[in-house]
Amino acid sequence: MTYSLYIKTYSTTFNILNINKNDLDKIINAFNIGKRDFFIGGEKYWIKNLFEIRIFAFKSSEEFKRFFNHVKTNNLYTNSIFSGKYIEPKVLRKGGKEVTREFIKGDFGYLTDVKNRKTLKNKMEIFISHSSADIDIAKLVIEIIRKAFNIESKKIRCTSVPGHKLPAGASTNEQLKEEIFSSKAFIGLITKVSVSSTYVLFELGARWGVNLPLIPLICDKGGTSLLNGPIKNINALSAIDSSDMLQFLNDLGDILNSKPEDPSGYIGDIEKLKKLIIGSSVQSTNTVQLSVSYNDSDEIIKKQSEIEWPDNYEMQVSYINDQREAVKKLQKGKPTDLTDEEFDRIRARAEKEWPLNFEMRLDEEERQIESLRKLKNI
Repeated sequence: MTYSLYIKTYSTTFNILNINKNDLDKIINAFNIGKRDFFIGGEKYWIKNLFEIRIFAFKSSEEFKRFFNHVKTNNLYTNSIFSGKYIEPKVLRKGGKEVTREFIKGDFGYLTDVKNRKTLKNKMEIFISHSSADIDIAKLVIEIIRKAFNIESKKIRCTSVPGHKLPAGASTNEQLKEEIFSSKAFIGLITKVSVSSTYVLFELGARWGVNLPLIPLICDKGGTSLLNGPIKNINALSAIDSSDMLQFLNDLGDILNSKPEDPSGYIGDIEKLKKLIIGSSVQSTNTVQLSVSYNDSDEIIKKQSEIEWPDNYEMQVSYINDQREAVKKLQKGKPTDLTDEEFDRIRARAEKEWPLNFEMRLDEEERQIESLRKLKNI
């Protein structure tokens, strides 16, 4: 068994990859006694002002190496101007099993002073930065999020929406400053009004400045043209695009370490939000095709390539070619040694896990099919 870690501090994000149990114990011990740093293999690592730590187990070093080669081949790293290149939990989770709770007890994933073990009084799961003029949009976004993740209202801060406002008597500026940095997820509702708001620009800039998870959600027909300053280069999703909204919830789920519920429970609210934003009639649907049609795959692939690699045309071409090749393989359908029920179950799981990435969907299907074959021979 080997272990790989994802660690986020106030100033940086990094991985420690493919270590043994003895080295993992050193890290856990450093965490438990509140040390600011530790040494692994002669290299010094800092965990001062720790935000988040996640641990993933791999059956063997060879299994990790196969996974790591897959990451390198498909360039599944996250690049940050502050932290450099690292592998996010949502990617590590595809190769290994998350075992964080087996080693670290109690809360993690929030801003913590590890030296004094002082935790914040008000822990927000989600902070929604918005203009008070966009209250109706904010209400619907919260409704969708709560249906998707079943989050308590007190765990979502949205200062204009009843049930999510600051508590009476709170020092507004102090508490907002605290929650901007301490919330697990930060969502910026981007509209023509909000990008002119001093408060919204401050909140977005402050969150961006410490390199913490930030999701700009464009809730305006103006689209990406509204993005300016540092957030211009952050991948933004559109609330008037249903596939973008499903990706938004999947991305949010990765940050919260939670999977969204079946979209059938909130797809109607996504349609309402779209109608509210564009201000015209949107065709209502009683049922929604939850799997992405392969007929639309090329359009989705091209759009995603622009989102993933906005300034790198070479990578866009490579991404498009890889995704198209994956679609061809997916179109071959069911292997002859699987029943319809077995294959449908695997395909549904893969589609739900990777609604917009056909290459990762193919990888998920192939791994599940191979595991099923092994299971039948046990």
